[in-house]
Amino acid sequence: MKKIQINNLHLWQFEGLSKESSVKHFVTDRSSHSADKGFTLSYSSSPNRNEVENNRTLLASAMGIDYTQLYFPSQVHKTKIVTVTRHTSKDELLETDSLITNERGLCIAVMSADCVPILLMDTKNKAIAAVHSGWRGTVARILEKTLQKMHATYGTTPDHLLAAIGPSVSQNAYEVGGEVVEAINNAFGSKNDLLSPQENGKAKLDLWKANVQQLREFGVETSQIEISGLCTVQNNNSFFSARKGDAGRFAAGILLV
Repeated sequence: MKKIQINNLHLWQFEGLSKESSVKHFVTDRSSHSADKGFTLSYSSSPNRNEVENNRTLLASAMGIDYTQLYFPSQVHKTKIVTVTRHTSKDELLETDSLITNERGLCIAVMSADCVPILLMDTKNKAIAAVHSGWRGTVARILEKTLQKMHATYGTTPDHLLAAIGPSVSQNAYEVGGEVVEAINNAFGSKNDLLSPQENGKAKLDLWKANVQQLREFGVETSQIEISGLCTVQNNNSFFSARKGDAGRFAAGILLV
């Protein structure tokens, strides 16, 4: 990924998506605009609603759109997917962890603080997606379900898909207990290579690899998948991390232009 600046906002971009002239995209940096407070995009993360609204307005402006064209779901670690249009209401985004659209000028985005944000682009049919995938979403295969939804809705096929896996907790920093280990084994099979057993009976989980596996199973070539490689725990100066005790949330978003 590369770090850029738009309208005094510090943002990150993927190399692959940056080459596509028909989309804009971003991952926000926690130091954007106001380093002392942290650039959070979640209303639930700050007692100051005006601060978050101002941050969202600044982000929308950097993308060249109106604040009302910025769509965030109310995430609950499940598998509801919403097809966003200009008529989509905030109520329709409740308990939602994945957004898709093919309408230009609408920015769809997800928030994170260790979970995996994933951006997708169908370069042929001009459709996009923003997916929030923590361990629960990964176990429930929300990325796989989003790919299937894009195929059913827009005719998306793997040969025309670009996938970008954003900053999130790395395997090295993500130790999980027996409940998660069991869930991963049930979802991906007991012989999966996603877990690194630890001496304390726990394991370290590779969420990046788990989501890449879902992309590969859909038929997406490795060359079309970009992984940021940025761990939110290890790069806590740039990204919020719940494991580090942060309340704030950064965002990853994409829009067709």
